[in-house]
Amino acid sequence: MTLIVDTTGKAKPDTRLPGMPNEIDLGQLRLVLLPPGEYNFHHKLDFNVFDVNLPQAHHDMAVNSDRLEMEVVPSESIAFIPSGTEFRLRVTNRLPGCYLEVSDDLLAEWMAAGEVQKAAAQSFCKYLSDGVAAEFARTGIRHLARSHQSNTPCDRLTVEALALGIAARGMAQIGSPDGDITAEISRWSYRARPGAIERAIELLETRLCEADLTIAELARAAGMSSSHFASVFKSATGQTPYAFILRRRADFARDLIIGTREPLSWIAYEAGFSSQAHMTTVLRNLHGTTPAAMRD
Repeated sequence: MTLIVDTTGKAKPDTRLPGMPNEIDLGQLRLVLLPPGEYNFHHKLDFNVFDVNLPQAHHDMAVNSDRLEMEVVPSESIAFIPSGTEFRLRVTNRLPGCYLEVSDDLLAEWMAAGEVQKAAAQSFCKYLSDGVAAEFARTGIRHLARSHQSNTPCDRLTVEALALGIAARGMAQIGSPDGDITAEISRWSYRARPGAIERAIELLETRLCEADLTIAELARAAGMSSSHFASVFKSATGQTPYAFILRRRADFARDLIIGTREPLSWIAYEAGFSSQAHMTTVLRNLHGTTPAAMRD
């Protein structure tokens, strides 16, 4: 696949990179899969980007400049490109890539919550090695690709969790002058107010089986930005919010499967899963058996 983006000379230049076949829009967040191929971008961004690179690659790149310079981008790395940047890029991707768009308003909210100076997010942050961000990206790529190939909707809670994981790593890069992403995330947990995670868990239990429950809502209950919440939650509970929700939904579904004769499709819906197949996958992963086997 060859994708060429060149908005120069247009009366009405495009305001965003073109949509890809595998993407999901979460409002102020948009997670996009970039298939393997040759890319030639020349674009002034009106959104903020966290770009995750998987293999080591040679990028011909220009940031607010007409002069392309070759840069060796490390494998498993993440970069931040702020809104308003004129960005030129030529690269051949051997593997799928993944990037996350964040609106200006949401980024400003995250920066205020993390006490990050505004100037820190006004310039390009070069690619820093980050295996955790790479794992989030790989999982997102698999999920979006499967959804596209099977022509089925993405599970929004899954994608939101992955998007916020990438965002948390990227925000830590912006907020850490020494580039120590992991140390910056560790500092967030010390800034969390007492009782914050308990309030989030209380809301989670109250709305456990509601399919429209979002991690952003849990973060608001905890009084944190969504980009910080997932990391602080894991530090306090040992699990990500998404894993915690799945396990609690799986426990609830298991009780219904064993204790009632209701159809499995109905139980999946009642327990908040996106489909019966999703419930089956989660129960098999957590309990080593299928819903049908539980009932036998």
